[in-house]
Amino acid sequence: MKNENKLRNKKNSNHMTVKEMWDFCLFQAKGYRIIPVILVLGAVTGALVAYVNSFFYAKILDDLINQNYDSAINFVILLIVAVMVIQLIAHASNRIFDHYVAPSEEETRKRTARKAFSMEYEEIEKTETLQSFRRVRQGENGHGGIDRQLKTISLFFTECIKVVFAGIFVVVLMAKSDFTKEGILQFGLSTLTLLLAFIGVLVAAKMISEKIGKLNLEMNLQNEKTNARGAYVSGLMNTESYAQDFRLYNLGDYIMGKWRMITKVAEVFLNHGRNVGSLNGFVAFTLQLLGGVTYVYIVLKAIAGSVTTGEVLMYAGAIITMMASIRQLMSHHMQINYSNEYLRTYEEFINRPNMHYDGTLPIEKRSDLRYQLEFKNVSFKYPGTEKYILENLNIRFNIGEKIALVGRNGAGKTTLIKLLLRLYEPTEGAILLNGINIWKYDYEEYTKIFSVVFQDFKLYHFPLDENIAGSENVDEEKVKKVIEQVGLKERVDRMKDGIHTRLYHETGDGESLSGGEAQKVAIARAVYKDAPFVILDEPTAALDPIAEAAIYENFNELVGNKTALYISHRMSSCKFCDQVLVVDGGKIAEQGNHEKLLRLNGIYAELYNVQAKHYA
Repeated sequence: MKNENKLRNKKNSNHMTVKEMWDFCLFQAKGYRIIPVILVLGAVTGALVAYVNSFFYAKILDDLINQNYDSAINFVILLIVAVMVIQLIAHASNRIFDHYVAPSEEETRKRTARKAFSMEYEEIEKTETLQSFRRVRQGENGHGGIDRQLKTISLFFTECIKVVFAGIFVVVLMAKSDFTKEGILQFGLSTLTLLLAFIGVLVAAKMISEKIGKLNLEMNLQNEKTNARGAYVSGLMNTESYAQDFRLYNLGDYIMGKWRMITKVAEVFLNHGRNVGSLNGFVAFTLQLLGGVTYVYIVLKAIAGSVTTGEVLMYAGAIITMMASIRQLMSHHMQINYSNEYLRTYEEFINRPNMHYDGTLPIEKRSDLRYQLEFKNVSFKYPGTEKYILENLNIRFNIGEKIALVGRNGAGKTTLIKLLLRLYEPTEGAILLNGINIWKYDYEEYTKIFSVVFQDFKLYHFPLDENIAGSENVDEEKVKKVIEQVGLKERVDRMKDGIHTRLYHETGDGESLSGGEAQKVAIARAVYKDAPFVILDEPTAALDPIAEAAIYENFNELVGNKTALYISHRMSSCKFCDQVLVVDGGKIAEQGNHEKLLRLNGIYAELYNVQAKHYA
């Protein structure tokens, strides 16, 4: 609860504090713990160089004016040694920091992936989660990712330390005064004036900086949408799969019109640039005014004899550095705040709770494949809703049985499968494996008993054999066998590298598959896994009638003595199944084999007859 409140508070604020920047670095350092140490070392040494130079230059100049040449030579040697050592440390720190920053981004992506594998699937599927990561991708495209944010934070801390060092110089400068009554009075008045000037300018600069940050955020958010639309339209214009529609429907002018509308936003950027430029100009003017006041203060000190000629240059250099650092701080802070709008999504995601309950029981390894699954009074509704998608289901999947699951769209078939696979958890009731609640089993162990082909299956732009095996460790003979079983042998024989041929073109010169061929590869992947429970969600939707008939004729051979659950909208396919479950309104409305359900003349018969008349 504490973490949730912390994340909620951070989400409601666009302003990233110094502590939150440091926490961000610590969050990234979980991959590479050296990052915070090197960041501090690099920031301190990077800030120190300018002030070491100013300090020694002042000493050398004063010695030369006073003709203390030996002392001047000693200070020159000390300057060379000190600057060389500090710069070497700073350079080494920056190189080490850069070396670990880029991999830290990849490490965060890995942590995100591992988190996705260990948390509730329904959390990943939520609209807000998907939108958050879409914004992260768009934000990274526009303003860089984690590596750029870490580098900007490093620059921010360096400028902070420069300001701190400059502040020390200013305090020392203020303390330099003669201790006569007039001198103390003069010191007090001039110091008060300078402090008020500093406070006034810094407060004004902070307010203007926040205003600029707000304008930039509004502009960047608008730019985010523009970039997304631009990338989409540009993709349409440069993707060959759309060329056919462009020609047949004369869409060329329509798409170009969309592109021109996107490019018209340039005027908005110009107005934004003018507004931000005016504000930045005012900040620059006030900072220069503060610098001018400080120079007058230094001159008065010099006239009073409180500082030497060399110290005049030293303190003037410190003030110049401070002014420049304040402007850089503003710029870096605005960039950090904007990027944080996107990148904190990673931290929020990784800090979310894992699965509600993950058991520890291993799955018993059974050569007889006797894994019996049962729904016992199972009901389900999505979180935050009142309507039940499934209600009081009682189903037993008999071992070795071939079961068809049918029903109208939205009846709850896919939800039932996701519950069975533990992608969702039941709202009420329990799902049992061999009499034990599936929550008690180790999740990874539990998923090993299923081979699944979803309707929206994915193939990867990797070699064919690795797509089927789901691994680089491939049993080639087994791959060849399942390819022949699903009717892909002739197609694979024509491929340039056989089963090792890369699919598609995103990762190399591969070969494309038709929809039906891709579906056969997905079925081959399920058969290759050789799990005791097979789930096929519309496995032949993209196949022609002849190929579909061949799959069904070999269905028993493909599945063997395993339990199989088959989801289909084609009623004719149910003839091959031992039992048909008809889902309607979240309940099992009818149950039996194909002939029995036709005799009932209910929902199943209605669906079957509607399809059958088109083949009469």
